[in-house]
Amino acid sequence: MLETTYEKTKKWGAGSRFILFYLLSISLVSFLFLYKLYYSADFIETLENYTIRANLEEFLSSLFFAPWFETLLYNVFLTSVFYYIKSRPINTIFAVSLIFSISHYQNGILAPMLIFLPALAFSWNYYLYHEKRLYVWGFLSTSILHFAYNFTLCVVIPLICIVLNIYYGVDINIK
Repeated sequence: MLETTYEKTKKWGAGSRFILFYLLSISLVSFLFLYKLYYSADFIETLENYTIRANLEEFLSSLFFAPWFETLLYNVFLTSVFYYIKSRPINTIFAVSLIFSISHYQNGILAPMLIFLPALAFSWNYYLYHEKRLYVWGFLSTSILHFAYNFTLCVVIPLICIVLNIYYGVDINIK
């Protein structure tokens, strides 16, 4: 099934893939956010801790440094290594995603599980460019996709919480 899906995404345009991978990357976090909003569940602290950065340095790093550095380290380097050893495309995408998500364990015990889906989207996006030997476009596209994901987590979701609190009196208590 994954092989068929992979083959189909190879035929799509870059813009269609970008939108699909962005929506895929934010789908789990959006679901958890909406679940918390609807049920006012207090047990989803991982989302709370992961959306708001503790200080300005970490906030700026997650938006402007991490997407570029992590794309270079995980997607470009690891994909090249797996490609060199002639790993199948799906295995390469899955392995890079797994390594990327596990590397985020310092954000909490559930963070690797939350990050695996975005990591899969980032790895898949980069691999499609890597296979065509469009390395610079792959790097730029994946970095921008990663930036959009981090921007959604660090800016958009907190702003939605502020608007809901101010105008509708819904208190989500994101720390």
